[in-house]
Amino acid sequence: MKKIKELNIISFRFVLNIVALSCLSLFMMFFPVFKSPSTTKKPIVKAAFVSEPTMPVSKNISSPTLSATGVFVIDLDTGVVLYEKNSQTRLKPASLTKIMTALVAMDYFDEDSILLVKNGQNSNGNTINLIKGDKLNAQDLLYGLLVPSGNDAAVTFAENYPGGYQSFIARMNSKSIEMGLQNTHFANVSGVESPNHYTTPYDITMLAKAALSRPQFSSIVSTQKITVKSLKGNIYPLETTNLLLGKPGIYGVKTGWTPEAGECLIVLAEKDNHPIIISLLNSKDRFKEAELIFDWIYTNYSWE
Repeated sequence: MKKIKELNIISFRFVLNIVALSCLSLFMMFFPVFKSPSTTKKPIVKAAFVSEPTMPVSKNISSPTLSATGVFVIDLDTGVVLYEKNSQTRLKPASLTKIMTALVAMDYFDEDSILLVKNGQNSNGNTINLIKGDKLNAQDLLYGLLVPSGNDAAVTFAENYPGGYQSFIARMNSKSIEMGLQNTHFANVSGVESPNHYTTPYDITMLAKAALSRPQFSSIVSTQKITVKSLKGNIYPLETTNLLLGKPGIYGVKTGWTPEAGECLIVLAEKDNHPIIISLLNSKDRFKEAELIFDWIYTNYSWE
């Protein structure tokens, strides 16, 4: 009888041990559920969907006949060349030069930098009639440079640059090299004719594309009219030289003309959310030809 009791006690202890071990195993298994939440959270990875720009596809419609010696047209979103004519030929840029003048000026001067009119008032060609000794902030002077294409504004920027006029031109040329504009060279800041002053339709388009990536520049070149006031209280009414500006789908950029360069024009245009840049050098009717290209591009190409 005693042995039976001892056997029952042993069996009971054995079962108890089994139950205890089972409970301990279950506790260890579910321990992460019961422990305090970690203060370190894993980053949530979300799927990223990158929208690729649609590509322009030609319908093979004949392009218009143009008088311009050099033409280059690109799709701004993809960089696809939509039309070209003598795109690598060196030609005179006239006042398209002022795109580079503006870039160098924006690189160095803050918008509220004060510039003194030193000799700009003696400039020939297009001017905003700056008064000697007047003072303007850099932002207002940029409007004077790009909206009515003021040569006196260009000279004023250069004369206020460290080292003066020649240093400013040197920077224009070093920046051209940095930008990979292999067939561009500047001899002055405004586009006055010079044997050593040239660009190509391709280069000037790449220059305009770079400039348009800056909100300050793109805002100014899309301005039709504005009046600026100097720090001395002088008033300068400014009006664009771009006769296309204000028409549907036209947002800039710059005009130029000299007898040797002929009519020059760069246009930022857009239709159905497809922006393009049109560059014409040495045209006999730049505004009409830009409109012809605009109509042809958006008829000939579909974006797929």
